[in-house]
Amino acid sequence: MKAFIVMGRVLKAAYEDLFLCVFMSVAFWVGIIPIVTIPLVIMGMHTVANRLSNYKRVDNSFFWEGFRTNMGRGWLLFLASLLVPVAIIFNIWFYVNRDGWVAIIGFAWFWLLLLVLMTGQYVFPLLLQQDEPDIRLALRNAVLLALRHPLYSFLMLLFQVLLLAVSVGLTLPLVLLYPAIIAVAQNFALAGILQEMGLAPQPPEVPAR
Repeated sequence: MKAFIVMGRVLKAAYEDLFLCVFMSVAFWVGIIPIVTIPLVIMGMHTVANRLSNYKRVDNSFFWEGFRTNMGRGWLLFLASLLVPVAIIFNIWFYVNRDGWVAIIGFAWFWLLLLVLMTGQYVFPLLLQQDEPDIRLALRNAVLLALRHPLYSFLMLLFQVLLLAVSVGLTLPLVLLYPAIIAVAQNFALAGILQEMGLAPQPPEVPAR
């Protein structure tokens, strides 16, 4: 299945650029201290991850480039990715704590939350995949991809949840790898779909030994 192939590519890319991933993860944890830099760090990580998923040269200079040049768009997407799930979770809590048939509405909100989470993994990568970044277009295309590829999107989301569980359990990976590898996973998830559509480069062939 395509999702499992992409998961393998994520782990391979993170291993091959391990020190860069560690650098980006440490930058993320440092960046959350002043809070205002969180979206900038996220954009920096996705800038690098986008190049990785398109098999382009990477180094930490691309992180700083994304950090500097995407301030406004980074903040808008960060707020949307934070506030929309929180609002949906509040609605789930509100309705499931009501008596009678009204509680059923809470389950409908749960499915909407799942769709939002599956959509969210494509938004930042789509913005950086565009020749001319457009937030509205990225959001629209993210929803369409999640709806057209529900099983693939769910499995890639589940993969990221599993990475979180492993990182929390082992602690050290949470600090040194988790933020960067999630950005890598989301960009490779998008690339996996775009490759089937002929809109992203295929993985380079490994020369026969």
